[in-house]
Amino acid sequence: MVALQWEEEPQDDELREATRAYLPDTVVWTTDWTTGALSEQLKRGVFDVEPPFQRRSVWDDKKASLYIESLLLGCPVPPITLAEIPRNQKSNFQYIVIDGKQRLSTLKRFAVDKKLKLTGLQTLSELNGSTYTDIVESAEFERFENLPIRTVVMRNWQKDEVLQFVFHRLNSQVTPLSTHELRRSLMAGDFTRYLDERSARSQGIREILGLDAPDYRLRDAELLLRSIAFCVFLPRYKGNLKKFLDSTTRTLNSSWNTQLERDLDEVVVGIDAAIRATYDIFAEDAFQRFDDGKATGRFNRAVFDVMITSFRFPDVRQRALDERVAVRDGFIDLFENDREFDRWTEATTKNREAVTGRIDRWSKRVESITGISDLRARVEASTFHGMAR
Repeated sequence: MVALQWEEEPQDDELREATRAYLPDTVVWTTDWTTGALSEQLKRGVFDVEPPFQRRSVWDDKKASLYIESLLLGCPVPPITLAEIPRNQKSNFQYIVIDGKQRLSTLKRFAVDKKLKLTGLQTLSELNGSTYTDIVESAEFERFENLPIRTVVMRNWQKDEVLQFVFHRLNSQVTPLSTHELRRSLMAGDFTRYLDERSARSQGIREILGLDAPDYRLRDAELLLRSIAFCVFLPRYKGNLKKFLDSTTRTLNSSWNTQLERDLDEVVVGIDAAIRATYDIFAEDAFQRFDDGKATGRFNRAVFDVMITSFRFPDVRQRALDERVAVRDGFIDLFENDREFDRWTEATTKNREAVTGRIDRWSKRVESITGISDLRARVEASTFHGMAR
């Protein structure tokens, strides 16, 4: 498995602008909830803390157990940061967890679900193998139930970007977290769950990311979302990737039904096949820009977009595989002799001309190589007519 150097998408200026405009109006207050009170809140389901699949969790049982040990010992733990969901926003929860998801998920597994069996404890080693039920009679239980945990609550936030800013700022000194986690919290629904499930099964996306398992940072889910959005709603793209992906998520969540799921399955099968075909044609140079005839060694989202949108069609994919040498040479030739294409694959997604231009230019080249004359028309058409909002 070849692991390409991963380059993060630059943050939109809009994120900084929205933060400066709206963060000062956000009301922030602090309170101390005891571990017992937090457990009761978790039991009532007021926090959006659990990812749909345990595979997305960062903490294994040992790390989770050490957190519980800290609580049993009365050791101070980091605060939890929450965003209160406005009353006018439809949600099954009262709070979005901005920071502390792993800690609250661990507390839920231990004190509410009673499924976590303590392991790897270093100080309270006699409790290894114990569950919540087993420690109720222990000397540490009263301390555990009454330990205060500082909780920061954000109210009156006006823009999702404000939460995104806080989310990243709080995690700037630890493992970088995917912005798609916030999108998933804010836009829960059937399509969001579908995205998690299908991205987890995508061997092609996993190969791109250099992973042996689904990505707990959700980069796999975000990459699949990007693919679906450009395949389904490309004509609606206006130059703001975040809004485009948000709109795609909201639209497919609200329109979800059995037929839509079948239609999306067909699109995703085409995306997976397009990834495989790209590797078959370009081998270790797949999804990269070329400079002086040589691949850069870095995954390039712009190249990913053009390959997926063209090779997702079975007839185009087969013709391209039949003419793989000509396809590879034609792609390299675009970098050497088409200055606009070269420039467009370096441009950000904020430039609509660059996004649509590079897709159109590559589709035209594939047409000339394969003899398929209507590829550009198919790429530029909305797959699901009447659904884009």
